[in-house]
Amino acid sequence: MTDELYQFVVSDYYATGEGRTICLLITRAYPCTDDYEGTYPNITYKNSAKFRAAREFIEQFGGWYAQGAENVPREEFLERFGHHLPEYAKNILDKEGDDRPGNFNFKQEVHFNYA
Repeated sequence: MTDELYQFVVSDYYATGEGRTICLLITRAYPCTDDYEGTYPNITYKNSAKFRAAREFIEQFGGWYAQGAENVPREEFLERFGHHLPEYAKNILDKEGDDRPGNFNFKQEVHFNYA
C-alpha cells in the first residue's frame, strides 16, 4: 500500500562515543499561512508536503539531526523503524480509507549509548 496521506521523516544518527539517536516523525504536513500563494479563488501551494514535513522535523528535533534526515516511503519506514513504534501507531498506519484519522502526528526521539 502506498501512502500519500502521511509524510515519514527519519534521522538515524550515530557516532563513536556519542551513541545513537533515532528521530521519527509521521505527519500530515499541513500547510501554514506562508505555504499559500495567490488570492482566493486562485490559491496554490508554494511548498510541497515533503518541504513542510522537513520544516516540521527541524522545528521538533533541530537542525543537527535534520542534516541526516530523510523522507522515506511508508513501507521503507515501517521496515526500518517500525519496531520503534507503539502498537497503537502501527494500528493507525494499517487503517485504510475513511478509517484513517484526518490528523495523525507522531514524534519520537530515542537515544542510547553503551559507553
